[in-house]
Amino acid sequence: MRTVQLQVEDDNYESFLTIIKSLKEGMVKNFSVKESDAVNKDFEQTKVYFHKCLSDIENGNTQLLSQEQYTNQMNDFKENLKSKYANN
Repeated sequence: MRTVQLQVEDDNYESFLTIIKSLKEGMVKNFSVKESDAVNKDFEQTKVYFHKCLSDIENGNTQLLSQEQYTNQMNDFKENLKSKYANN
């Protein structure tokens, strides 16, 4: 038995899957899809970041705001920027 590894462009992926699925039963023993390494690396970095955020929330190390508090702080921030850069 031999193993074949292919790279398929995203826009051709569905067509490729259709071709593979139409092959005679038993022709392909194992079929798996591996995302690109860049996608996996980005996912892992994002996962670590959000786990840290969740941990900070659970440990009380992060201040959570209500929607109203957030809106008020953002409005204040925008007004401060406007007044700071009004003459530029």
